[in-house]
Amino acid sequence: MERQLTVEFGPSRSKRFGKALAEAENGPGECSQLEPGRYGVRFVLGNDAAAYTGLARLLQRVRNWRASEVYEEDELVSSYHAREMAWCASSQLRSFGGCRFRFWLGVFPRCALCPLFDAERAIRDVLGENPPPPTVFEITLGPNVRALLNGDLPPSRGEGSDPCWQVPDFAPEEWESAGGDA
Repeated sequence: MERQLTVEFGPSRSKRFGKALAEAENGPGECSQLEPGRYGVRFVLGNDAAAYTGLARLLQRVRNWRASEVYEEDELVSSYHAREMAWCASSQLRSFGGCRFRFWLGVFPRCALCPLFDAERAIRDVLGENPPPPTVFEITLGPNVRALLNGDLPPSRGEGSDPCWQVPDFAPEEWESAGGDA
């Protein structure tokens, strides 16, 4: 399934307008000038990761401009969700050749725009047919803890250690004079 998204942007006094225009003209979308200073870029989204990457890069540049809008046919859509969908889809296509995203936590709003979205698989995931693998924690006890649990004292920390030595309540004077500036 293919979908078409159109990004319209400009005019803008931003210093990055030239870079955004170059990105639009040299990217995978079809760029056209709508009126002086205003441009539209049409992206045909299917199974080509480059189209999604181009859309995401352009939206990364122009999404915060007041004069930027994203349309699917004649319907205005969220530029944020379109950008998130584009990054996700490009990653999924590059990694797996299709969408392998798991919907254990529900369906994200960005998926509503994505042509790779499989509603049946998402419903099966949400209903628990494809549960996530369980998380396994392994806790191992060190030799000191094992000795304490057996009622033994932990082994000494080397030769010359005195098990009867106690920490004084106050630091001795020789410690204070030998320490230097603290």
